[in-house]
Amino acid sequence: MMLKEELKWSRTIIFVIALLLLAYTVIRAALLCITWDEAYSYIEFVRNGRVFLDKYDMMSANNHILNAAGMTFFSKIFGVNEFALRIPSLLAHGLFLYYSGRLVLKCRNKWLAVFGFLIINLNPYMIDFFSLARGYGLSIGLMIASIYYLFVFIEKDGSKKNSTIAMFFAAFAVLANFVLLNYFVVLFGSIVLLNIYFLKKNTSLSVKNLLKSIALPVVVILSLFGLIIPIALDLKAAGALYFGGSRGFWADTICTIIDRSFYEQPYAHYMVQRAVKAFVVLSCFFGFVYVLTNVFKKKDFDKSFLFLAAIVFLLFLTSLSTIVQFYTLDTLFLTDRTVLFLVVLFNIFLVFLYDQLLKKEGLTIYIAGVLASIMVLHFAKCLNLIYVLEWKYDANTKEMLSDISVLKTIPKGKETISIGIPLIFDPAINFYREKDQLVWLNSVWRSETNSPLHDFYCLSQKDLSEFNRDSIEIIKTYPVTGNILARPKYPFKEIKTIFVKELNYGNESRGHYTVDENVEYAPGFSYIVNDSITPNKEAVIAFYAEVMAPDLNYDNLVMVLSFQDSKGELYSWQKAYVKDFIRNETDYFRANFTCVVPAAVKSGDEIKAYIWNPDKHLLNIRKQEFKWLSYYR
Repeated sequence: MMLKEELKWSRTIIFVIALLLLAYTVIRAALLCITWDEAYSYIEFVRNGRVFLDKYDMMSANNHILNAAGMTFFSKIFGVNEFALRIPSLLAHGLFLYYSGRLVLKCRNKWLAVFGFLIINLNPYMIDFFSLARGYGLSIGLMIASIYYLFVFIEKDGSKKNSTIAMFFAAFAVLANFVLLNYFVVLFGSIVLLNIYFLKKNTSLSVKNLLKSIALPVVVILSLFGLIIPIALDLKAAGALYFGGSRGFWADTICTIIDRSFYEQPYAHYMVQRAVKAFVVLSCFFGFVYVLTNVFKKKDFDKSFLFLAAIVFLLFLTSLSTIVQFYTLDTLFLTDRTVLFLVVLFNIFLVFLYDQLLKKEGLTIYIAGVLASIMVLHFAKCLNLIYVLEWKYDANTKEMLSDISVLKTIPKGKETISIGIPLIFDPAINFYREKDQLVWLNSVWRSETNSPLHDFYCLSQKDLSEFNRDSIEIIKTYPVTGNILARPKYPFKEIKTIFVKELNYGNESRGHYTVDENVEYAPGFSYIVNDSITPNKEAVIAFYAEVMAPDLNYDNLVMVLSFQDSKGELYSWQKAYVKDFIRNETDYFRANFTCVVPAAVKSGDEIKAYIWNPDKHLLNIRKQEFKWLSYYR
C-alpha cells in the first residue's frame, strides 16, 4: 500500500485529470449533434414512454432499458434537447471516473496509480459514449463500480455486503446494455469461487456455509434473469440481435475494437495496428501464465493477486462465453461498441498485472509510464467538439437544417418542403423537426432519395457518387463529414392539384371523430390509380389531418401513406408521427405528411392514406384531406 503522503498526491492528480475529462464529455454532450441511434431511441421509445416493450421488431434492441428510462426522466424535467437526453451517460462517466480512481489507488505505487488511471480512462472511442444517450457508457460506468466492490469484497475476506453490491451494480449494467449479461454471469461465478476460497481459509467449507455466503448474490442473479430472459428471447425471435460479425472472435471482436480505438488517426496504418494486436496477445498470454503459475505454486495469496486472478477469470471466461454463444445459440460475435466492456476489463488487467510485477521488477513502472504517455498523446490527437467516431456522418445535421431554413421557399400548393436522403440521415433530421418545431419540413423518408420532386438533397459522398450530377446543384459541402447539401438544378415550374378528397367530422354531434382503444385504423382514403385522371406520375401525395390529443403521454399514432399493386403486394409504406405536430392537449393542430409518388406506380395500383393506432391510444380528428399534386416543367 502507498504511504499517506503518496496516496494524497496520487488522489490530487487523479482528481484533476478526472475533472478535465468530465468537463470534456459535458461540453460535448451540449454541443454534439444528435446521432442516429440516439434519435431513433427518442422517437420510437422515449417520447412515448415505452421503456419496457410489449411488442418487438428488428429495431427493438435499440431500446437500452436503463438508458431509455433515464432519457425519459430527464427530458420531462429539462425538456427535449441533446444535453438532457445525455445526462444519464454523463452521470455514468462521473461514476466511471470515481470508481476507476478509487480502484487504481489500491495500487502499491503512486505513479502506477496515476498511470493506471490514464490507461483505463483515455480510450477516445470509449469516451465518445459518455457524451451520447446510449446504454454503452452507462453500462461500463456501472460495471467498473461492480469491479471496485469486487476488489473490496476480496480485500475484506469475502464480505457478503460487498459481493452483493458488486452484483447489484453488474445487474444494472445489464439493464443498460444486454451485452453485459456475459460479464454478469461470470462475475457471479468468480464470487462463488472466491467464497469457496475464503471459507476454506478462514472458517470451514460446507454447502450450508457456501449457500449462506452467496444467498444475496443468488437473489440478484435470479431476479435479473426473471426480468431479462423473456425480453432476450423476444428480441431473438424478432430478429433484433443482428448487430455483430461472423468471421471469428479475432477478426470481429479484437480487430474491430482496436481499429475503432485508433479513431481514424493517420498513424493507424497496418504495421502499427499489428504491433498493438501483438501487445494485447502477449500481455494476455503472459498475464494468464503468471496467474496460473502462482495459483499452482501457492496456497495463500495477497489481496491484490486475488483481484488480478479474478480479473483474468472475468476477461477469459467472458470472452470465451461469446465464442460459445456463437456456435451454440446462433448469436453473432461482438464488434465495435459492444466490445467496450472487454476493453475496460483488459485495461484493469494490465494495471493490476503491473502492480503485481512491481514487487519483482522496477522496470514495470517505466513500461506503464510509456503506455500512459502514448495514450495521452493519442487522446490529445483525437480531441474534438464536433463529432463522435461511430456516427460521424451526423456531425453537420443541425448546420444543414439551419442552411435549409434560410434557403427554403414553400412550393405553391404544398405546405412543406421535402428533403431526399439516404437511411443514415433519417432519425436525426426527424428529431430536430420535432425539437425545433420545423413545421415547414416534411417528415423525411429514405425511399425515392433521388427523385427530382424533392426540394433539397442531403447526401453522403457515397450517395453523391451514385447520383446524376447533372441533375443537381451543389449548395454546400460540409467539413469533417464531406456531406453535401444540394437541390434540383432544373426545378419544376408549376404544381397543380389534380384532385382533393376530404373527410369532415365538424358537423357530427361531438364535432370530431374519436380514435380510441377500440380503433386501430381510423377512416381514411383510397385511390385506385387511373391514367385518365392522373396521367402525370411526377406527383406528390399530400395527407393532412386536424387533430387533438387529450393525453400527449399516450399518443403514438401514425399517419401512413402506402402503395400496393393490383395483386395487393405492398411496395411502398411511409409514415409520419401525429405527435410531431401537437403542442398541447387542448387545441387542434394541422398534421401534414407528403410523399413522392414512386416511379414504379402504374394504373390499377392502390394508394391508401390513413391514421394508424398500433398502441390503442386516444386521438380526436376533426378533418382529413387527401391530395394528388402533379408537377410540371
